[in-house]
Amino acid sequence: MIEYKFIHEGPESGPENGDVWMRSFFEPLTPGALTPFTSSLFAEVTARTWYLYFDRLGFDPPPRSRLVKVHAGRPYVNLSISARLDAERAGVECPPLLIDGNARPLVSAEKPGFFAGIKLGRSARKIEETLDALQAELPDLIARVSAWYQRVMGFRWSQAEILLIMEEIERVGANALLPYFAARHNLERAYRRLLSLLSNRPTRERVALIAQALGGGRGVEVDMAQHVSKLAQLAADDSAAQAWLQAGEFVNWKHSVRGTDFGEALRAFMATYGHRSFGEGEMANPRWDEKPDQLLAAVRRASPQTQQPSPTVADPAPLLAAVDGKARKEAQQLLERMRRLLELQSGGLHAFSYILAGARRWALAAGEEAAADHRLTTPEDVFFYEIEEVKEMMTGEWNISDRSGIHATAAERRAALDAWRRRRAADLLWGEREATVTEGDIPLSPGRSAGALVTLENLARSGTETILLCPTSESAAAAALPACTAIVVLQGSPIDPLAACARALGRPAVVAAAVQADGALPHLLVDGNSGKVLQS
Repeated sequence: MIEYKFIHEGPESGPENGDVWMRSFFEPLTPGALTPFTSSLFAEVTARTWYLYFDRLGFDPPPRSRLVKVHAGRPYVNLSISARLDAERAGVECPPLLIDGNARPLVSAEKPGFFAGIKLGRSARKIEETLDALQAELPDLIARVSAWYQRVMGFRWSQAEILLIMEEIERVGANALLPYFAARHNLERAYRRLLSLLSNRPTRERVALIAQALGGGRGVEVDMAQHVSKLAQLAADDSAAQAWLQAGEFVNWKHSVRGTDFGEALRAFMATYGHRSFGEGEMANPRWDEKPDQLLAAVRRASPQTQQPSPTVADPAPLLAAVDGKARKEAQQLLERMRRLLELQSGGLHAFSYILAGARRWALAAGEEAAADHRLTTPEDVFFYEIEEVKEMMTGEWNISDRSGIHATAAERRAALDAWRRRRAADLLWGEREATVTEGDIPLSPGRSAGALVTLENLARSGTETILLCPTSESAAAAALPACTAIVVLQGSPIDPLAACARALGRPAVVAAAVQADGALPHLLVDGNSGKVLQS
């Protein structure tokens, strides 16, 4: 199991009573602290999705349950309420959490009798059947949400259209989020269980064994990265494309490099992935088809070499050898389940990315209307209001004569967001008490590589041997993997889509919480086997 420690002691620590909240659930999506619009939309949609998932299982979820707590600008998902339903309705064991050396159970469950055990077994099988069904339904879901997104992008944004999409976002978003929610919920539970089966090993070794056993993935992230590599190869063979990438003027990218293989491949990439972006979980961030500068910097820096690193082949033997003999069958089943769920997680996240992009466009349309009569200073200020506040603004429920008060609210929330983004967030909340992981450095993808540390913001001016630093292991960062030799994230785990993609591409990857990219860019050695990052 993962070990945590409480951050504060004494009166500053906050009460422990209440549910347990985890930040890791949305790490593949959220880049850090979020604007009020984004965090409130996550909270509303996730609550609906949670109900859809457990209702589909027949677990009778209590309506209007609180699923997301926004703390220091970050969404934390209620772990306790889902663990209770899993245990009570399907007999699913939830491993305890290890905090300050003490094992703390999430739920208390009595051992069922014979007939109750049969009923619980049927419910447990229903979970597997539902996950398989969601995987089978995924292509149709992606087609539907893609069509919804295209419809949204085609609007001229009359007031009627703004109000129409306002009523659709949460409903359409909940259905789109369902595959990701189901996959991530069951992935995290399987990951914690597998860690507990390896409890006689140090944390780094346990995580390394799991990463090695899972191997690379086949998800959307791998396809995205391969498309970037293809674009880099086409650009290397096209002097006009090279000059265009070097110039760095991409405002009119849709009308540039036409009639070339590179230009057509770029348009094909944008048709599939243009609605995505680095930091896409924050809806205030522009999408690639709006502002492709960082994406095209990755294309320019990607190596067109034909000899790519070898992918990590799944090898469960070392992990199974480290598990007690009686638990090996369970460990093998967990690994097989996790590989399937990794694919569902990747596709589900891609489906939800259409909702994020569509919601961004709706928010900007609402912001433009509010800025026209000076309720907002700029359309982009709309992201500093919660979604219910934006709805009230659009339906005339706000007192627009108090423009100074409305503007002051945005300024206060902007300042708070800036402060939250400068602080390290807690990994877990037990009630109101903050806790963080004790082991800050863990391996995600094996291998060793050295290079200069860069971020997505300065990738354009980096050299050829680069180590990419990301705040979290967000899915869309996979598009930058061809431009780097290794990746370091400040928070993440081997079950994140980016980690699976790094293993598939043979890129070393680690979580290194203490690494910083301030000022001069250090030269580092990333050891994905041990989880260590060293000065080189």
